[in-house]
Amino acid sequence: MARRAKNYNLGSKTARLKLEARRKPYYQQIAPGVTLGYLRRDPPPGAWQMRELVEGDYKYRTLGTADDVSTADGRDTLTHAQAVRLAGAPAAPLAGGPITVRRALENYLSALEGRSVHAREARQRADKHILPALGRYRVDRLTKRQIEDWLAGMVKAADKDDPDARRRSQDTANRVLTILKAALNDAWSDDANSIPTDAAWRRVKPFKDVGASRVDHFDAKQIRLLIAKAAADDRRFAELLEAGYLTGARYGELAALDVGDFDAQRSLLVIRKGKTGARVVTLTAEAVQFFRRLTKDRPANAVLLQRKDGDRWGKSEQHRPFKRAAAAAELPATASYYSLRHSYISRAIEAGMPLNLLAENCGTSLSMIQRNYAKVLAATRLSLVQKTAPRLRVVAKDKAAA
Repeated sequence: MARRAKNYNLGSKTARLKLEARRKPYYQQIAPGVTLGYLRRDPPPGAWQMRELVEGDYKYRTLGTADDVSTADGRDTLTHAQAVRLAGAPAAPLAGGPITVRRALENYLSALEGRSVHAREARQRADKHILPALGRYRVDRLTKRQIEDWLAGMVKAADKDDPDARRRSQDTANRVLTILKAALNDAWSDDANSIPTDAAWRRVKPFKDVGASRVDHFDAKQIRLLIAKAAADDRRFAELLEAGYLTGARYGELAALDVGDFDAQRSLLVIRKGKTGARVVTLTAEAVQFFRRLTKDRPANAVLLQRKDGDRWGKSEQHRPFKRAAAAAELPATASYYSLRHSYISRAIEAGMPLNLLAENCGTSLSMIQRNYAKVLAATRLSLVQKTAPRLRVVAKDKAAA
């Protein structure tokens, strides 16, 4: 006899946070064939998911972030009651007839949400780049030229203020192409869709040699000089630079912060609009002192890192002031605001921070760090082994090094 699955009570925030963090959600049945899932993460917040039994197969859908560390807004961050209502709402029926790119993406992404932590990012990329341009077209009528023109349309022109913009946009285009191909292949593999060939997208090639740029990273002395040069021109931008180095967060994540996102008592910074979803950044004592100064006597809804005029930093507004400050500090012309994040990760690796903790703090994956920071990891490998491996007896340093 099959063991009955445990039905968890997820209504209490306190009870949810006592659950053990794991990749598999905790489920609570809310209707026949429909269960609400809570994905417990460490650190929080967790995420709400829905699982529905349809014609003998489970369909999965991500509903939003749980209100574990922030107030629910009813859209991106949900209370338990809001998640229950959303899970109970029937999904819009799919139109019959030949399958479109939109339908193919919806089928693929719904299945992906039940098995991958990257499903939310994939859906965001699809919503932004694929659906507006290709969503209405039938899969069986797509052409190679049509897909290539769409791919080229995502590439930005060269920018003297940001020389790496073109490469980055090509890299992004390749990632989106991967999502599109996966969805189309999924649709093609289903005989019920009657798609005769996959040639249209199979023959489209991604951009070559754009996956990685020169990774500039700097030591604390260089960063202090960079901040000082920026402060001579714009004190507010210097604060944005310091925040980038002390947290390793992305520019857009920092620009979106409000004063209330800083928790001095717990040494935390809540990133609500991260590239890979919401997360909590654990801060050093130095970072806590820095943010205490910025938030003193300011309301919770005020912009944490503001421009001279008090407004929030906008998209790409960091490029020009960074280039001026970097030139004054005699840093390489290839340096960018993102170099602060590279510097944070590189220095943390050298100091011996556990890679899984570093990945969580920076909102990235362990595999990305291992792949993109291989040289830094290799350079610190010997010293870390010398410091941390078990010993039987004391030996001379020169013999140990040998």
